[in-house]
Amino acid sequence: MIGWRAKIGHVAPSRGDTLVYEFYQILRDGFLLLNTTGTIRRLVDDHLERQLQRIEEATVDLAETGAEFIIIGGSPIFTRLGHGSDREVAARLEAKAGVPVTAGMTCEVEALRHMGIRKVVVAAPYPDTLTKRAADFLTASGFEVLGAKGLGIELNADLGNLPEYAAYRIAREVYFSAPEADGIFLPCNRWPTVSIISLLEKETGKPALSSTLCNIWYALHRLHIREDIRGYGRLLESLAK
Repeated sequence: MIGWRAKIGHVAPSRGDTLVYEFYQILRDGFLLLNTTGTIRRLVDDHLERQLQRIEEATVDLAETGAEFIIIGGSPIFTRLGHGSDREVAARLEAKAGVPVTAGMTCEVEALRHMGIRKVVVAAPYPDTLTKRAADFLTASGFEVLGAKGLGIELNADLGNLPEYAAYRIAREVYFSAPEADGIFLPCNRWPTVSIISLLEKETGKPALSSTLCNIWYALHRLHIREDIRGYGRLLESLAK
């Protein structure tokens, strides 16, 4: 049976293509990612609002399809709504779907806490407004954000077309502007990140967490799955302990 270890649902804000690709780079035999596509085509507020209106239908559909744990992607939706919105929306959807539901933003916050990160820098592909919202959300969640920088990309399709070194270069830049940070956070699972995480950790000596890694870690953590995952950074390595 496909997905005999875990069937994980993901309500993608846009295509979810990069997440799906990176998920299967990391998890193969026994794991299935059930992905729905969303309506966000540009990282602007009216597209975020449009996606918010359809996530209930998508979540229930994933549950009916057999997802055991569902992640609501699109952290900019929740950073726009403000601190606490991720957990409020997830609780409402969980009651409807009948299976555990969480927002990707919650996965990210919990992963940062799990790694003992208190002072963080943020390297994002977003426009400045969305990058600032991500930093503000983390501040409201109890983190000290020492620096935040984005690439200024608004068109979603452009995120997936970024070269893998784009995340590496901006993450290094923002980290070395504040090397007293405990760790690096790279939000957004549409741009490719997972292949550069180990190198980034080696060069900075600090944990680096991307949205994709946070989503995978939190889903397996909540499903009580221990997995020996190497080559993708300290967060996923912690699943074997």
